[in-house]
Amino acid sequence: MPSPGFNVSGSRCLVTGSSGLVGGRLVEMLFERGAKSVAAFDLKPADDGLKARVASAIKVGGGSGSVTWLIGDLTSASSVSSACTDIDTIYHIAALVGPFYPTELYHAVNYGGTVNVIEGAKEKGVGKIVMSSSPSTRFTGENIEGLTEDDLPIPSTFLQIYAETKALGEKALCAANSKDLLTVAVAPHQVYGPNDLLFLPNLLQTAGGGLLRVFGNGENICSFCYVDNYCHGLMCGADSLREGSASLGKFYIITDDQPQKFWHVLNVAIMAMGFTDIFSKFKLPTPLMLFLGYVCDAVGWLIGKKLKLNVFSVRMLTIHRYFDIRNAKRDLKYKPLVTFEEGWARTIEWFKVNWLPGFKENGK
Repeated sequence: MPSPGFNVSGSRCLVTGSSGLVGGRLVEMLFERGAKSVAAFDLKPADDGLKARVASAIKVGGGSGSVTWLIGDLTSASSVSSACTDIDTIYHIAALVGPFYPTELYHAVNYGGTVNVIEGAKEKGVGKIVMSSSPSTRFTGENIEGLTEDDLPIPSTFLQIYAETKALGEKALCAANSKDLLTVAVAPHQVYGPNDLLFLPNLLQTAGGGLLRVFGNGENICSFCYVDNYCHGLMCGADSLREGSASLGKFYIITDDQPQKFWHVLNVAIMAMGFTDIFSKFKLPTPLMLFLGYVCDAVGWLIGKKLKLNVFSVRMLTIHRYFDIRNAKRDLKYKPLVTFEEGWARTIEWFKVNWLPGFKENGK
């Protein structure tokens, strides 16, 4: 029998959020491992680069797989239900992320969209749903140092609306677990990798413009997750969904094996781009940045606009955020495929080739 995460041969999958970093790579890896078909569902069309990578992945998997590119809206029950036709496993990756959207839209997408996926699966007889959740559903703003999911209950109040609405969706997904519909929620922490358009580009852009400074003492530790490791973990989650499994209706965190010093590894990427060593500049004390974060939150509330500097972002850049993933290893049989060192090197190389020339051309 194939190893955990590799038992997708002949499967018919739906991937929501298929144009994003995780969703796109997941479509590729499903085909590399022999999936029969993938319905790739997203609000926006897939770009030519992703389509080319998926075509190559189909060949790697034997050449017989077929992809259907679907443009659809998670908030439309009929759109989601239609996408669930002739599917045996749903990987629900799509979500509204970032702090700059109206509150009601987070509820409509992250909670309502998940409910639509659940109802669509029930209507069409889909047997499994693996949801991509987030560790931020457990964040309180305090340090997280080597904790498991058992140590991190969903809090009564949340640091941001994204986390709150993801938690609502996760609760609905886990509650929907039944003998006819098996469910599990799997969350990465700080995903990185080639084709990333969210995490690393924003920090590199700021560093390249000479504006980035280390927040706090720069020694805070963070768990990272290479995109291939996370996609593998999602497929391990699907593998685990069987009658009597310990994972049914539960939440798991997936990361690389060893946590890293956040600012130090970020500085490696910054210097690889030819930018100035951020540790050669003065550091911004945490109390000062928290004060400024509260000021920005207040100003943002007054003007009805969410500012990039806020209390949440300061906390995320200064606290320890690393996890013990023993539960995922035990119940999902998850094991990282790629070390952090190898994954970070691949990511830096991709950014040097694909991101840096555009940054230089645009005059920083």
